[in-house]
Amino acid sequence: MNGGVVHALECLSQPEIAAAVAGFNYFGLAEAARVFEQVPDDSEETEERLDQLYRAAVPSDETLAHAFRVKLSASPEAFAPTD
Repeated sequence: MNGGVVHALECLSQPEIAAAVAGFNYFGLAEAARVFEQVPDDSEETEERLDQLYRAAVPSDETLAHAFRVKLSASPEAFAPTD
């Protein structure tokens, strides 16, 4: 989140971006996934638009934590036990 969506898309490899999209979808954050499926151009307008779309999908870290708790509650077997 620090550098923005375009920064992430520029720094991550295609497999890393695909993993992020899959992860967002897995945790029920399809709107966030769609943000990272965008192909940005070099305009500042696009950068601002993508950041706004991401903030709308994930307004806070609590959104991510909540999505995790929901998935954990629904599918506890999908996660390793904590010992």
